[in-house]
Amino acid sequence: MVELNQLVLELESNLKSEGVKKEWKERRSSWVSDVAASVNLTYLSELLVEWQSNLQGKSVDIQWEERRNRWVEECLAASIVQEVSSLLLELETNINSEAMADEWQQNRENWVQQMHRFKE
Repeated sequence: MVELNQLVLELESNLKSEGVKKEWKERRSSWVSDVAASVNLTYLSELLVEWQSNLQGKSVDIQWEERRNRWVEECLAASIVQEVSSLLLELETNINSEAMADEWQQNRENWVQQMHRFKE
């Protein structure tokens, strides 16, 4: 699970600071520590939902608003790594590229490949 935690942190760290709400800046450092230390999939899912809830509306695609509530429910109900990794991939595909750091496009392919390993 440590690898999944690192992939969550990699995605979050590549989001530009203006892509998140102001409150996130205060919570971020303890959230990063919580994700890094998490050995519980349920808790990691809760942390992922928390981060997602701090994304600015302009940071995500317009159709995400329709999917978001169901995504949160699925994330909180996820019980296996494959489910969480699939939901994380879905979230990433709904984050606008303009909200991500410039180097994300170069790193994204490798990140996606690593995420797909959880499905195998």
